Amino acid sequence: MNSADNLKVENHNSMLKGLILKTIFNWEFAFSVIIPIILFSAFSHFNRVLTGTILAGLWSIAVILIQFLSSKRVNIFAGITAGISAIGLIGTIISRDPKFYLASPIVTDSILALVFLGSILWGKPLIQVFAEYTVKDSFPEELKKRPKYKAAWTILTVAWGVLSITQALLRIVLLFSVSNELYFSISTTYGNISTPLLLVISFWFPGWYWKRNN
Repeated sequence: MNSADNLKVENHNSMLKGLILKTIFNWEFAFSVIIPIILFSAFSHFNRVLTGTILAGLWSIAVILIQFLSSKRVNIFAGITAGISAIGLIGTIISRDPKFYLASPIVTDSILALVFLGSILWGKPLIQVFAEYTVKDSFPEELKKRPKYKAAWTILTVAWGVLSITQALLRIVLLFSVSNELYFSISTTYGNISTPLLLVISFWFPGWYWKRNN
């Protein structure tokens, strides 16, 4: 690898690190992760788990709605999570069982894993569908005819499917092995770091993959 190639790699790595830090460690992270954990833990400490669960759920959904109203757009994954969380929250209020809400991310991850991996079998990777819908005519027809074009989207779609599976398995283990407070803290933090991280990689990876050995 020559000096020019080394410089390109360094620039890619630097850009990726910057995007990761900007995506994860910002005010949205505090509002969507730290505050719900504080609410849930504080009320759980005083044996008000149901109240803490409802307030944390309402806060998380409110953050997504505020982001949408302010930017007029919502991340598709955040939208799916908000929908499942809302169903879990309603079920929690009706059943008055916090486990209903705590288990909702497991349902979300399971559904996403099936959808992502299933889309590959259906013929068009889901990440490709999202990308082409979002940026529309940004991909030249010549690029679309290359095998690497679809291969990049397939790799990313598999990555999202695997992430969803690992998150579901982790949450299942935690749900039956640790306290509700610890489960909520680890589950919320892990999900809100791993998802933005892979989202950043999803933006960076295709361009790098298509140029590699081109």
